[in-house]
Amino acid sequence: MKIILKILLIGALTIAFAQDTLSAAAKNDSLIAAQKFEATKQTLGTDYQPVPLTSYQPPDIGKVVSRMAIGLGVILVLLYVLYYLTKKIRKVESPGANNNQSVIQLLDSKFLGAGKNIFLIKAGLERILVVGASQEGMRTLTEIQGEEAKLLLETYNSKPVTAAQFSATVDHLLRRFKKEGG
Repeated sequence: MKIILKILLIGALTIAFAQDTLSAAAKNDSLIAAQKFEATKQTLGTDYQPVPLTSYQPPDIGKVVSRMAIGLGVILVLLYVLYYLTKKIRKVESPGANNNQSVIQLLDSKFLGAGKNIFLIKAGLERILVVGASQEGMRTLTEIQGEEAKLLLETYNSKPVTAAQFSATVDHLLRRFKKEGG
C-alpha cells in the first residue's frame, strides 16, 4: 500500500512540475511575441490596425471542380495528340498495309511446344509461306500459290480465324508436305 501511495505522490508531483514548466515556457513565448508585435507596431506607426481575419472567404467548390475538369481535359487531349504522333512516326508496316496489300504479313502462328512454332506468312499478293521455327533456326516447310493461296487469303481476310481452323490448315499443309517428300 505504501508503494502505491509513493507512486501516486511521485506522479502528482511530476504532473504539477510539468504544468509549472509548461506554463512558464508558454508565458515566455507570449512575452516574446508581445515584444515583437510592439516592435512591428512602432515600425509601422501608430495608425496601424491589423486586418481582421473575418474577411476570409473559402474557395467556391464549383470553380475548383471546373478548373480541375478543364485541366484534366487538357492533359487527356495532350496525351491523345502524343499517342497519335508517335503512332504516325513509328509506323512499322509498309504504306499499303492498310488495304491488306502489304508485301509481307503474318497471317497466323501456332505454338507446337518446346520452342517450336509454325507460321503462315503472306508474301506478295498471292503467295503463302508455311515456316517452321525451332531453337536451331527457321525453315520454309512449303509454299502455297495459285488457287489454294487465294482460298486461304480469302479465309484470313474475310473473318477472324479460330484455332481449330488454323489447326486444320496446318494439318492439311503437313500432309501435303509429307506427300511431296519434304
